[in-house]
Amino acid sequence: MILRPLGQSGYELKSRNSRILIDPYFSDSVGKRHGRPRMLPVPVVEMPCDGVFCTHDHLDHLDPETVTQFPETQKFYTTGEGVSTLIELSRNQATAMVPGQTVTVGDFSVAAVFAAHSCEAVGLIVKAEGITLYFSGDTLFDEKLFQIAAYKPDITFICINGRLGNMNCEEALITAKRIGARVNIPNHYDMFSSNSADPTLFAHYIPGGKILEFNQEYNVAELLQ
Repeated sequence: MILRPLGQSGYELKSRNSRILIDPYFSDSVGKRHGRPRMLPVPVVEMPCDGVFCTHDHLDHLDPETVTQFPETQKFYTTGEGVSTLIELSRNQATAMVPGQTVTVGDFSVAAVFAAHSCEAVGLIVKAEGITLYFSGDTLFDEKLFQIAAYKPDITFICINGRLGNMNCEEALITAKRIGARVNIPNHYDMFSSNSADPTLFAHYIPGGKILEFNQEYNVAELLQ
């Protein structure tokens, strides 16, 4: 499996036969609407893919300017609120997910899990090729997140920015240690100068802490070595 960080909470995942995107943000909508310009360039990503997963209906996770770059036949998976937004954008191949629900997209099994944010939101457990990944999406600190340990993720991707409905580094460390993954990767800190954090404050203080470079491809099995 190949993983490419796309900035903020965005990732591209490729297995041998399938490809999915998580929380793609390929515009400057937040800058235009809220005066917070993106700090990272827009990555070049092939469209369509087997499935697009949006953890909640905020611009940096479900962005109309990004969504409309995909064909109308693109399959999306998101929250109920997100489905309503997608239908307004004429993207009708949209499936609502709630915690506990699992969908299969090509080689990938993707389960929605608990998240506590300022709107309806989910985290994601992604399984493929014998590896389990946890993507927190946006979430506040909550002891219910400790239950993610039951999925036995090999790698976690946890928000650390500590603003606008997200855990800070200290809270992310507590959560990651309770989940107990072998490798722990911070995210949601690199897109906006007004909503950033120092990833070393997480990665240097957690077993298996690693900081990934934007837009670089990583062999997921090698990340576990």
